[in-house]
Amino acid sequence: MEKFEKRVQIAIKEMIELGYKPKAFMSMIFESDTVTAVKKLLNSKKVSEGFIKLWEKGRLDLSMENIVYSENWGDLFTKEEINISEKRLKEYNFINGKKK
Repeated sequence: MEKFEKRVQIAIKEMIELGYKPKAFMSMIFESDTVTAVKKLLNSKKVSEGFIKLWEKGRLDLSMENIVYSENWGDLFTKEEINISEKRLKEYNFINGKKK
C-alpha cells in the first residue's frame, strides 16, 4: 500500500505543477486513506471532475484510473475496479499510457 500511496502523491505533485490542484481528491485522501479515496472515485457512476480536467490537459496518464489500470497493485483493487479503469480510459481514447 505504501508504494501505491507514493505513486499517487507523485501524480498529485505533477498535477499541481500543471496548474491543477485536485482539492476534492486530496480532501478524500485526508478523510480516509489513498486506496479508499481511489476506490470511491472508481465506484462512482460518473468520471470525476479531476479526470475531466486531466483529459482536457492531455494528461490522463496522471489519472487514478490509469495508475490503477496500468500498474500491478496486487490485491489493492478488485478485477471490477480495474475493468472500470480500463473502460473509462478507453471511452476517452486513452489506454496503456497513450492517447489513441
